[in-house]
Amino acid sequence: MFENNNKNMYTASAKTGIEPTFYGKVMTFFALAIFMSACGTYVTGTYFMEYFIAAPYLMYVFFAVELGIVFTSRMWSTKIPLNRFLFAAFAFITGVTVAPLIYLLAASPGGLAVLTKALVATGFMFSASALFGATTHIDLSGMRGFLFTALIGMIVVAILGIFFPWGNTMELVYSGIGILLFSGFTAYNMQNLKRYPEDRYIDAALSLYLDIFNMFIFILRFMMASRD
Repeated sequence: MFENNNKNMYTASAKTGIEPTFYGKVMTFFALAIFMSACGTYVTGTYFMEYFIAAPYLMYVFFAVELGIVFTSRMWSTKIPLNRFLFAAFAFITGVTVAPLIYLLAASPGGLAVLTKALVATGFMFSASALFGATTHIDLSGMRGFLFTALIGMIVVAILGIFFPWGNTMELVYSGIGILLFSGFTAYNMQNLKRYPEDRYIDAALSLYLDIFNMFIFILRFMMASRD
């Protein structure tokens, strides 16, 4: 009798031990997204860069696919295995779209050093923001409206910048605000993990991935403007 009870307790404990938690799933898919982005950047830069140079409009096609996947994420994020395929595809395509910038910068004088510093700075900035969001006792839910309003403002300014190009000073200001904005998003989204339903781990991982990706882009822009 006692042997059977012990066996049942051991079996239940083993099952509990290998059952992935919500946070475990989020961090696993977050790491997968970074890996897939790196793969997309490498594959594009190594094998397809000449196609993007010869036909720049291809980049807009990939941008459109990215937007389509993001804006429909609530529809597919809980549907296995479609959610995993689309999530990995989105991260890979993101790597494709950023590859021309990465490879052209790396090929420029001093560009590799700037790229390395941007990656390191992003790692520290994201980790610090995520740690703050995960450990603070301050309720950050009130930041949501401000963050999304600021994001819309940044998008509007970016669109205006297409028609009214700005100089290095404006670029420094714009990218600096972008760094602060996505630091805030990181802290908010990290604290907000506890509010997600158990089946929405893809949504949570996607939010964190977009935070670190955009933070990296703005840090890179800030450093490039500082160098110029």
